[in-house]
Parts: sequence; structure tokens; C-alpha cells
Amino acid sequence: MAWILHVEDASIFYRDFHMHDLSSHSRFAATGSSAPAKQALNVQPQVMLRTTLRTAHGSPANRRNARELAWAWVRAKWPAVQVSPLDRERSRFSCAMPGVELAVSTNGDGSVWSMTVANSDRAGACTWMTRAMVVESGEVDTLDVQTSCIEVTRAPVVLAPPRLLGMWVERLDLQDGGVPVLGEAREVEDEEQLEDFCNHVLSPQRRLPVIALANSPHSRFYGVDPKGLAEAVRGMAHVAFLGPQVSGQVAQRFGAEFGLIPTAARIYGPGFAAGADPASHPLLRNTRRPNSAKADDPGAFRRALCRRICDMSVTSAQG
Repeated sequence: MAWILHVEDASIFYRDFHMHDLSSHSRFAATGSSAPAKQALNVQPQVMLRTTLRTAHGSPANRRNARELAWAWVRAKWPAVQVSPLDRERSRFSCAMPGVELAVSTNGDGSVWSMTVANSDRAGACTWMTRAMVVESGEVDTLDVQTSCIEVTRAPVVLAPPRLLGMWVERLDLQDGGVPVLGEAREVEDEEQLEDFCNHVLSPQRRLPVIALANSPHSRFYGVDPKGLAEAVRGMAHVAFLGPQVSGQVAQRFGAEFGLIPTAARIYGPGFAAGADPASHPLLRNTRRPNSAKADDPGAFRRALCRRICDMSVTSAQG
């Protein structure tokens, strides 16, 4: 069943970076029965992930590149959405077709650009809304992405950060707490690298979580593939993997309750410092062993970590 979510104005949906009640600002049209549409209007949208990235330096070129990458993401994901170069330059633009609708708006002085895309999944189980913002913020430029979901049915929701985040990470010079934002895992194996790692974890300017992985002296198994995890959470979190020669020192630096355990993942949320609440910097364990049966899902732990990072991003934004 094809869905159309009519987005009248991106600023209505994401005023002050927060989702509002869609039932008073949107209208659904569906082919066939209208029952799912009526059900959708009675469901509050749930914010599934939110991340804010900052460029190393602010410039019109950065902001233009960020916008063009957003348009490239739309073209790649929804080829049927045809937008001319002239329309891309308009201060307000919207278009709709079965299954997807797009709205773009720019504020009066051009310092805030917002794109909102609403689309239904193939099964018609839920409607997704992704908002991307490019903001001139003085010395740096701010890039903000938020994804929300309206569940039309009770089918399980499969969550993954939008590809746009990866495109921004790959093509723009982004920093977080003085450290580049990458789609790659950082290896920590000597004292100098450990010092840099600890300084970044403790940096009050850091806004993204750090996922720290460790292995035992007798295995290269970290509980999850660091490379695959870093790619999955790029733009949402940093990933570091520490060798046994240095991983034991993390507990000495941060306290026993914040140490690392081989094959488990420690997530240091933003604002980490001595005396922090351990619940805000959790340790997640992988129950799958390296030599377990092939029937086990090797990607389950990666998806669980990605989901936890998304959950933490929503909690952090609300706080």
C-alpha cells in the first residue's frame, strides 16, 4: 500500500529542533482503505535518533557542500524525486509523490537551511521522517539530523542512521572535542595513543559518545568487528579498540566501574568525568562467543550497540 505524507512546511515539524504533533499539521492520503491513515493520525511520532555535528571551521563553502550532499542523498535513495537546480535554490520548496514527500525551507537571512523527507517503508508498517539542518553558527557550521517514526502497525522497527550522516562524515571536515569525526575505528595500542584516547573521553567539548572495545591477550575477538561498528555509527559515535597492553589502564584512569572488559563494549557518553553516573556510560556485553554456531547472528551485537547509541542520542537531546 502506498502512502503519501503531506509535509506542509518543514519548520512546522521541527520548530526549535523538536518534533510537534503531526495530527494538527499534516494530512495522510492512502490508496485503498483509509483505516491505517486514521490510525497513523492518532499516533505521536517517536524520535528515534538525533545527532549534531560541527565543522572544524565555518564557511559558505562548507554549508553549500552540506546542502548538496543532502540533495545527493535524496537523489540516491529516492530516484523518482526530481528536483531542478533552480528549485534547489528556492527559499521554500516542496514536492510529493506516492510513498515520499520532501519539503525544504530557509530562514530570512539564510543562516538556517532545513530539509524534511517523509517516506513510508515498503511494508507500510511505519512512516519515517528525517530532518536535516545546516546552520551557520559563527566560527563553525552546525549540521543536525533527526529521524522520527510513526508506527502504523506493531511490526518491529529496524533502525539505522540515515546514509546522509555517512556522506557528511566522508566529505566534510567535522570535529568533536578537538578530534576528527570519522567512519573508522581508532586503534589504541601504546601509551601516547592511550593518553589521547583518555583526553578525548574526558573532554568537556565532546558531544558524541565514545564506544571503547577491548580484546584478551589470546584473541583478536572484540565482541564486534570494530570496522563494521564504526561504519554503522558514523556521525553518531566514535569507536576505539584497545589492545590488552593498555586496556587495563583505563580502569586506573577512570575508576573500576568505568573500566573495559574483553569482548564487551563500554560507551562513554558526553559529559563523562570523575564521579559520573555509571548508568550514563554503560557496559554492554556480547553473549555470542567467537566459536559459536554459525546459526548465531554475528551482526546482532552491532545492531544492539547501534540501537543503544540512537537511544542515547535521543535522551541527550531531550536533556
